[in-house]
Amino acid sequence: MDSGQKIGVEKYYDYLEKFGLLSKTGIDLPGEAGSIFLKEDKVGPVELATISFGQRFEITPIQMLTVVSTIANNGRKFTPRLVKATIDSQTGKRNDIEVKEGEQVISEETSKKVLSMMESVVSEGTGKNAQVKGYSIGGKTGTSEDGVNTNKYVTSFVGVADIADPEVVIIIILYNPTGEGGHQGGEWCIYTPLI
Repeated sequence: MDSGQKIGVEKYYDYLEKFGLLSKTGIDLPGEAGSIFLKEDKVGPVELATISFGQRFEITPIQMLTVVSTIANNGRKFTPRLVKATIDSQTGKRNDIEVKEGEQVISEETSKKVLSMMESVVSEGTGKNAQVKGYSIGGKTGTSEDGVNTNKYVTSFVGVADIADPEVVIIIILYNPTGEGGHQGGEWCIYTPLI
């Protein structure tokens, strides 16, 4: 909340745009959805505080992965792609899909600091269930409301490995988990066995 107030609406929205959260990612999939945010001129102090701690907006999983990948790529943004290359089954000819490199969104130094914080989430915070012996993993857990007064939640975990030289970014999202574990992202998204 305090960070949103310190940054201010204009700069906050500038970073939302740089990270690609105010537009579609451009991934090579038809029908990609975009995000839902208040218009910048409609954001006052209360709305900014609410947005800055992750409430009252909607983004897609691929947008979230793009943001985390930008952090993992030393602060440089790339357009996500579904396919790395295609190979003609008749000729064996390989066609590499172009990597579209974007701008430097945050500095390499800031990127390293954020990755270090994400590593702390897994080593000693709400993401402890994501620890894997022999790997340095970073992550961020999430719990959000599905609408207002629905008593339903969306839980998530986004992870990065290996923190020293990131190669993998993954997101796990569960809609309205119920049971003894409650509805926290750190409990369900990392602990639930895949069946």
